[in-house]
Amino acid sequence: MIIAGVTGSIGTGKTTVARIFRRMGAAVIDADEISHELIYPGRPAWKKIVSTFGKGVLRRDHFIDRKVLGRKVFSDTRKLKKLSGIIHPLVYKEMRERVAKIKRSDPSSVVILDVPLLLESGGQKHIDKLIVVTAPRGIQLKRACGKFGLSRSEVLRRIKAQMPLREKVKAADFVIDNGGTIVSTAKQSRVIWKKLVGA
Repeated sequence: MIIAGVTGSIGTGKTTVARIFRRMGAAVIDADEISHELIYPGRPAWKKIVSTFGKGVLRRDHFIDRKVLGRKVFSDTRKLKKLSGIIHPLVYKEMRERVAKIKRSDPSSVVILDVPLLLESGGQKHIDKLIVVTAPRGIQLKRACGKFGLSRSEVLRRIKAQMPLREKVKAADFVIDNGGTIVSTAKQSRVIWKKLVGA
């Protein structure tokens, strides 16, 4: 069994790449999906977030307003650290459990961990190979503004709060340039897939 981490920066297209690997046969575990589940109303992480950041981060239906929370934490590194301290350990615990389950049912599978802040959260110890997805800054901004409904300045704040993309590239085993067509991205992913399967 081989575990590869897919990371990058906001708007580089990590999820698109993870989806391509899923189509090739990988078992994909999505950190964002897990973190959304962890902050459902009433769950331990939800309670910690509300007690740490106040009820102002809640919508009327008691779900956490991720945009409001994002504005709070991405403008204050101490608050971002607090939020990471609440979420990341729980996400990795859930990931480890899911990996163990996959290993029991298919010991020779390739597992892809789609984790936006993989390097920032010390996730290297959970993977065998690191895949970093890149895209030019202009494309990043356009995608992130469209996908998350954020302003340009909000996206730039989030980029600034993350490890620089060039540092992530230095740490990578494989790099996928996702600034072009989906065909080009799929082609690069296929080359990596063959190496992972043969690893």
